[in-house]
Amino acid sequence: MDARANHPLMFNAMTKLMTAPSEGLDLPACREVVADVFEKFRQSNHENMIWSYEAMALTSRAWDSDYLRRMLQGVDTRIVFVARYTDHWVESLYKELVRARSGARAERFYALPIPPIAPRTETPMGTGGRSPESLMGQAARMAKAVRIMRNKLPSAEIVVRSFDADREAGSVVSGALAAMGVPVESAFPDADEEAGVKNPTKSDLYSMLLYHLIVARAGVDVIKAVHAAGRKRDRKGAKFEPLAGRRFRFLSDEEAIRTRDYYEELREDHPHLPTQPPYISKPAERYLPREEGVALLDWLRPDISDAIFDRACAAYPDDPGGDGAFPR
Repeated sequence: MDARANHPLMFNAMTKLMTAPSEGLDLPACREVVADVFEKFRQSNHENMIWSYEAMALTSRAWDSDYLRRMLQGVDTRIVFVARYTDHWVESLYKELVRARSGARAERFYALPIPPIAPRTETPMGTGGRSPESLMGQAARMAKAVRIMRNKLPSAEIVVRSFDADREAGSVVSGALAAMGVPVESAFPDADEEAGVKNPTKSDLYSMLLYHLIVARAGVDVIKAVHAAGRKRDRKGAKFEPLAGRRFRFLSDEEAIRTRDYYEELREDHPHLPTQPPYISKPAERYLPREEGVALLDWLRPDISDAIFDRACAAYPDDPGGDGAFPR
C-alpha cells in the first residue's frame, strides 16, 4: 500500500479542507491515493479496512457526501463514534494542548495561542473580526456530530460506544476495535494493557506549571526542558510531596455543568450510554501560585539546568490567577 496513505489524507479527501498533513499532496492527489487504496482493498481478501482520524466528527458538517457515496459504493460502511463524558473530554483536551506546546512538537505549536475554554464575549483585536473557537464550542459540535453523520451518509451503520464504560471495564481499545470488526484477540492481544499506561506530564500539577510558563512566554527551550524534567520524574513515580495531595483543573464549576449538558444531548438519541455520575464540586485549584510554581521548578533540578531554572522563574507570573492570565 502507498506509504502516503496516512489517516489525515482520507480526512482531506472527504472534507476538501486540506488542513491535515498530507505529504504535500493537493486535493486531487489525495483523492487519487484514496481511490488507489480502495481499489487495492476491493481486490484483496481483506474483510475490513479502518480509516480513522480524530477530527472527522468535529468536521462532519464539511463531509463531501457525494464524494463519500461514490467512494463507498458497494462497501458496507460502519462509523464508530466513541463518546466520553464531555467535561472530562474538554479537561483532558486542554491538558493535551498544553502538552503539545511543551513536548516534541513545541516549536510547531508554541507561537499559536491556546484556544479559550469558554466563548469570549469580546472579539480579540487583529483577528479579522473572528474570535477563536472555544473548546466548549467544539464540545457542542461534537454532541451534534452523530446526527449530522446520519444526514450526510444515511446508508452507513453508526455505532456509538462509551469511552467511560469501556475504561471501567478495561476494554477501551478492544471495545472500539471490536466495534470496527477487528479480531482483537489475535491481532492486538495486549491492546488494553498498553492503553492503561499512565500518560506522563499530563497530570494536573505539571499541566498547570507548563500552562503558566506558556502563557508567560518563557521560551520554547525553557518549556521543553521543564516538560522533559517532569516527564522523567513522572516515569519514576516521584511526587513533589508539598503538592502531592492537591488537585488542579482548568474548567470552572459553571463550565463543567454546561459541558455535561452536551453529553445529555447525545443520550437523547443514544440512551444506552451510561448516565453521568452526579456532579459534585470537589476542591480543586485552577492556578498554581508563583511561590509554589518556583518551589516545584526547584524540585525538578538537577533535571533542568541552572540557566533554565533562572529563566523559568523570571518568566513565571507573579499572579497566575490574575485578570487575563487564564483564557476564558
